[in-house]
Amino acid sequence: MKKVFEMAAILFVLLTVVGCASTGLVKNASPITAGKPFELDYIYVETSSSMGGLEGEQKLLKDHIISGLNERQLFKGVSGNRADVSLGSGITIAAEIKAIKKVSNNARLWLGAMAGQARISVQVKLSDLNNGQVMQTFEVEGKSSGGSALAGATDEAIELAAEQVVGEVVGFNAQTAQ
Repeated sequence: MKKVFEMAAILFVLLTVVGCASTGLVKNASPITAGKPFELDYIYVETSSSMGGLEGEQKLLKDHIISGLNERQLFKGVSGNRADVSLGSGITIAAEIKAIKKVSNNARLWLGAMAGQARISVQVKLSDLNNGQVMQTFEVEGKSSGGSALAGATDEAIELAAEQVVGEVVGFNAQTAQ
């Protein structure tokens, strides 16, 4: 009987850990329409949402995208201020939050895994900084872990979505620089 309880405990732990992993993914990426080579010196990042009350989430998404691109040190300038990137060639990243399931830190603390996973879905459009021509569109999704009392809030889902945007922009840069 003791073996049955041990096996049940091991199975529970495995299901909790595997079933609650955080993820980020890119969906529905359109082909790139930029001419080659395309100078990608500057990037302007803007975020929006048709859903109300997400100003904090929009700012956090923008901040994570900007810091992720700046960390790569591939571009002369990345900013959320249009005036900072108005000279030179580059792109505008327009990231619109389409759906979000929030999980607060308090909910995670009090409910643990029962609070569920935070999720965010973002529609992204890359367009020419100077003429506004759309060069690529894609969707990203971030899903928090949600497996413990200390991880898995909305901030984690936003960070994962931003990482996917950064990865796509770096790939865009590599493909258009040739």
